[in-house]
Amino acid sequence: MKISVTQHAIDAAISRFRVDRRIAEEWIRSGFRQARFVADIISEEGNPCRLFAGKHVTFILDAREDRVVTIYPSEVRALSVREKVESIINRELRKIERKESATVKRNHLSRLELNVERAACLLRAEKSRSQSVKLAMQARIAAIDEYLTQLNEDIEKIRHEKRKIAKAVAAYVV
Repeated sequence: MKISVTQHAIDAAISRFRVDRRIAEEWIRSGFRQARFVADIISEEGNPCRLFAGKHVTFILDAREDRVVTIYPSEVRALSVREKVESIINRELRKIERKESATVKRNHLSRLELNVERAACLLRAEKSRSQSVKLAMQARIAAIDEYLTQLNEDIEKIRHEKRKIAKAVAAYVV
């Protein structure tokens, strides 16, 4: 796989790993070749990314392109129990991935149903001449919008948890 390296990743290699600027890009590519895929994550900025780890370095790649966005050190703190901890963390990662996919699917269906109901309320409010019906429909639309926001927040909360677990897995991959 031919990867490109962002300037931010090169700067991170220089500052975090004390790599010479002239060889930083090749150092990142070389380290990435030995890295293992950990998980697809959503970055703190909300961008989809792929997390790889290997040789005490964590690599964050763009989800759509083979481009290293940033790197940072993976710290293994308990070497004697690393394998046990790694298996537990991997199990947790698989569990959160299943939870994420189930929640996304369930929320997607709920969103579709709520959008249909919202459209029906808009239509009813538009057709009606009664002010009380219009107010009731506006209230129902506001409630639907609030619930849609809550569904999105639930997914984001699970993705944040997945990102934390994926970073923990990366810390234990050598």
